[in-house]
Amino acid sequence: MHWTLDQLRLFIACAERGSFSAAARHLGRAQSAVSTAIAHLELDLACELFDRSSRSPTLTPAGQALLPEARAVLAQCERLNARAATLSQGEEAQLVVAIHEALVEMPPVDATLEALAQHYPALSLTLLYGAQGDVADWVEQGTAHLGILLSQAHTAGPLEGQRIAHLRQRWVAGSDHPLASVHSVTPSELAHHRQLMIASRQPDRQAEQPLSPQHWRLNSFYSMAELTARGLGWSLVPEHIAHYPPFRRQLVELTGPGLGEPPTIEVETVARRDAARGPIASWLARTLGESFRALEHNSSR
Repeated sequence: MHWTLDQLRLFIACAERGSFSAAARHLGRAQSAVSTAIAHLELDLACELFDRSSRSPTLTPAGQALLPEARAVLAQCERLNARAATLSQGEEAQLVVAIHEALVEMPPVDATLEALAQHYPALSLTLLYGAQGDVADWVEQGTAHLGILLSQAHTAGPLEGQRIAHLRQRWVAGSDHPLASVHSVTPSELAHHRQLMIASRQPDRQAEQPLSPQHWRLNSFYSMAELTARGLGWSLVPEHIAHYPPFRRQLVELTGPGLGEPPTIEVETVARRDAARGPIASWLARTLGESFRALEHNSSR
């Protein structure tokens, strides 16, 4: 084996950018150096990775098969470096944690933060609350060391997630909404009224399909519950938000055999794969998962 990690990085960049020249510009390399590195990689692997017969090189079947393998090799190397950095340092003096706004005032989150204050009283902690896209961006950009958010589909980017819990959801409408007086709601009845739903801030991710032709999208579950309580539409929100004191008496749960069980939302912690996770951040992620699992166990009794 004579290929190098740098060659793998160039291979991935060429595949993702669509051309050798685009990859060279992105990486600040000369195009000739990139082309030469790819040619040497193909010789080392004894297979052609790119079809160069057209104006822009395209992946061959072998290239398509080896691309995820190359990504996996680099990801494991990043984990190795991050693990080594973790072992070489002590407890963090400072920690920045980004939290999805939908998890505000959730008992597992509050209980974990209380335990954090007791176990690590000298820690300087910064909490950033934001929408889904904000949390992911803060972690990816290095503004936050750890993110706690609703699960998302991960691409080949630098973030790596660990799922820790499921959130139950409820169909709700305002107490004065026409659907609130319907004993058994059907999907067709939902389709006759405005739906309030979460907007994705990730343009490359397929948006959730609405059940009603009339729909508004918001990037906050709490804002969605507020507008639902005001009678502007019906929505599907996490159970703890439906039971949040300001909304509890203003929201009515919608039920009916045709609706089925509302889908759950997964909660995960995310961090950069190539960043060292210190002992306090690791403790926080582990304890948070334990708190959520304890809540789920007690709720299922």
